[in-house]
Amino acid sequence: MTIAELHGKLPTLEAKEDLLTSDVFSTFRYLPVNRALIPFLRKAINTRSGQPISNVFTDCLTADYVFWPKTTRYKREPDVLILITRKTKAPIATIIEAKFYSGRSDANRTQSKQEFKAYDGDQLAEQYVDLMKNEMDLNKQQKQMLHESDHRFLLFVTAHDALPRKITDDSLNKLLKHDPNTHSLYWINWQAAFDVAKETLETQILDDGQRFLLEDLRDLLQRKGLTSFQGFHSPAKLIQPKHYFWRGTQ
Repeated sequence: MTIAELHGKLPTLEAKEDLLTSDVFSTFRYLPVNRALIPFLRKAINTRSGQPISNVFTDCLTADYVFWPKTTRYKREPDVLILITRKTKAPIATIIEAKFYSGRSDANRTQSKQEFKAYDGDQLAEQYVDLMKNEMDLNKQQKQMLHESDHRFLLFVTAHDALPRKITDDSLNKLLKHDPNTHSLYWINWQAAFDVAKETLETQILDDGQRFLLEDLRDLLQRKGLTSFQGFHSPAKLIQPKHYFWRGTQ
């Protein structure tokens, strides 16, 4: 995130989902995991059950962010891979596929080998499969963390106010066709990042650096209209008129 963007000096870039991804997750990267990232992930919704994500984000220490990694089977490029280290438990691996105004970026697999046609080029389904099968182009340490992870999630991030079932059900059904036990496709919206920034600022004791980061994130998301419903404001006090044109004389 830059101060120029906060002040509207990058108008041609403001609708770019890559910039929004960088804004949010680079902010998370420079904060302790329990200040922003973990509260954000805990707001995710399971696309199959509609329930909040299971409570696996305990004992978390650090997070390694890999921006725009490549997958090695379906040659996909998710927006972020987050590898979370825990104190006494195995790591957690989460792929972030982020959208702003655009839909899924599906691939045309009609000219591909039969083995690559299983998911009809579905962006979310192919990334999900590559994540589950360790098909990621990573350095040695990151590969080891992914291999050791005992929880893996694909998190679809959009600007929708509610779970976009038309999109997620399509991807989920393709996954279920090949694996009936598919259960780790999740959704969250950007508005949840605004909520996390606001809640942390209001409830946590922060140093100046942490506070500045979260204030900037909150203000940027507000500027982009990515805020949750904040309730109705009290109406202005009405002034009692001195004259009524429609009243007759007595």
